[in-house]
Amino acid sequence: MLPYAVRARLHRARSTIEQQLRSTLYGGKPSWQRRPNALPWFDRPDALAEAARRAPLLERWVRDGYVIVDDVADIADIDEMIAALDALWDASSPIPHLELLDLRDAPDAPPRKVAHAELLRIDPAHRRRMRESSDWRIHGFHYVNAAARRLFANPRLRRLVSTILGRPARPFAVINFMAGSQQHLHQDMAVFHIYPHNYLIGAWIACEDIAPESGPLVVYPGSHRAPFFSGFTDYPQTNLRTVDRDTAHRYQTYVDGVAKTYPRHEFTARKGQVLLWHGMLVHGGAPILRRGTSRKSMVIHYTVRGADRAREVRGPFNW
Repeated sequence: MLPYAVRARLHRARSTIEQQLRSTLYGGKPSWQRRPNALPWFDRPDALAEAARRAPLLERWVRDGYVIVDDVADIADIDEMIAALDALWDASSPIPHLELLDLRDAPDAPPRKVAHAELLRIDPAHRRRMRESSDWRIHGFHYVNAAARRLFANPRLRRLVSTILGRPARPFAVINFMAGSQQHLHQDMAVFHIYPHNYLIGAWIACEDIAPESGPLVVYPGSHRAPFFSGFTDYPQTNLRTVDRDTAHRYQTYVDGVAKTYPRHEFTARKGQVLLWHGMLVHGGAPILRRGTSRKSMVIHYTVRGADRAREVRGPFNW
């Protein structure tokens, strides 16, 4: 596999070429204004009847917007990946281009992003305090770690997601959490740029047994059927990455209101279990009730070929 820096340069070059080609062919008109918004089968009026013909798992998917599965993630890969993540703090040499997010110099300090090379230059005692104070995470660890890459490409998980989507699934975004995220309630469709709508599935892999006090993943069964936020008037151009602060606040108020009308479920998972969820399902992170409790997990997002429109979206971006 090519080094991360080389792949990043190739990705930027490809994006530039695609933008120039679209401008020549369509005058810059984005693809979502040229194609119909054909929803996936599970969001159509006859979805429940169709799911009953296919498999019980799909009936749960249509009804609840998520399913929990066992025996698709390799425990050996999970253990190898977690050991590599833990070893980052005392590594003998840095991993180029790797960054750790949400690091804090003290419990009450603001979170910041730290390059792995910078982390290893910090005094070991201070580094230990940072680790104890931080609910840290990493994006794209599969680029630099073989076990994470095997989980990212896991064929059993990919086949399962493809069965749900009714089309070949493609993994495209990965996050490793080492502690509870305590994320605000949200829908992943509000974070990504997906068209046609709802061709987006998240997979939350438990990398250890999850304790109730560690800030488990929280989901709201059935909430995927709520209408999309009307403030995203020209989605996928407009979402949380591109809106102003006032619109983002109105979105949060809307999602919190949706959640109040559905049941709440905390996923206190066993190691190796996977929760797959619909891109419109309201979810977030429960509060961490006991500091220092880990909640090790890996999140992979899947879509289908051509549905991720991020390269066509115009900035400025909030992240």
